[in-house]
Amino acid sequence: EDDDGSQQQQQQQLPESIIGALSESRFRMTGYAKCKYLAMSLYDLKVHGGSGPYYEFEGKEYDAVSLYNVMIEKYTGIAPMPDSFSAASWFHLMMGYDAGYYGYIYSETFAADLFSKFGELSRENKSVLDVGLGKRYRDKILSPCATRDGEAMLLDFLGREPSKDAFLASRIQK
Repeated sequence: EDDDGSQQQQQQQLPESIIGALSESRFRMTGYAKCKYLAMSLYDLKVHGGSGPYYEFEGKEYDAVSLYNVMIEKYTGIAPMPDSFSAASWFHLMMGYDAGYYGYIYSETFAADLFSKFGELSRENKSVLDVGLGKRYRDKILSPCATRDGEAMLLDFLGREPSKDAFLASRIQK
């Protein structure tokens, strides 16, 4: 305690090893999460594309519960808990998406590609909060919103065809 009775706060900088570990931890479970997401997307496409109650997968027929569990295990490498059907709590499946669950990851791909333009500024030692690029983003993407085709807006902003490269790079640990 200081002479006045208050506790003195120590200001210490985190060691680089801890900063590095925290930074790298954001990639933990990313592979599993994306594999499960894609398995769920494929399941969604399968059940909305079939007539049920049985669905063919890899040469065998499954009911909806068994199919879900088989697909999750195949694409994630981890079997669901026995006697469970976690898809029962998956609201998207029955709320009218009609095989559209894959759209989430598709939109992440475009978002990463859009942000790559801001990342280019960072590589040039400029701020990603660039006023000019922010205005261009507002004018080319946000302002037109649904009045223009999404791909046309991407082409206009990016100045090139959209790419999955930024998305993949953001998911791969270096």
